[in-house]
Amino acid sequence: MPTQEQETLNVKLVHFTKQNSPDDRIQLAFAVTDEQGKEEIITGDMPYATDLLRVSQEQGWMSTRRGAMREVRRAPVRAA
Repeated sequence: MPTQEQETLNVKLVHFTKQNSPDDRIQLAFAVTDEQGKEEIITGDMPYATDLLRVSQEQGWMSTRRGAMREVRRAPVRAA
């Protein structure tokens, strides 16, 4: 089977929205420039920030520092 040369792309993350609530989708935009200098903006969204974290960790793009991800518990509210 003949091998195909992979196209070289210059990719920059140009937009990423802040998630104000867990129900808000995250919007992403990338500027992609090919070998001929043609730039294209590619946009999309993801349901949750946790999806981005999970995919990044599964692909080995990010690692978790030991003890960095702890469960946050609120102190019980005391009656006055």
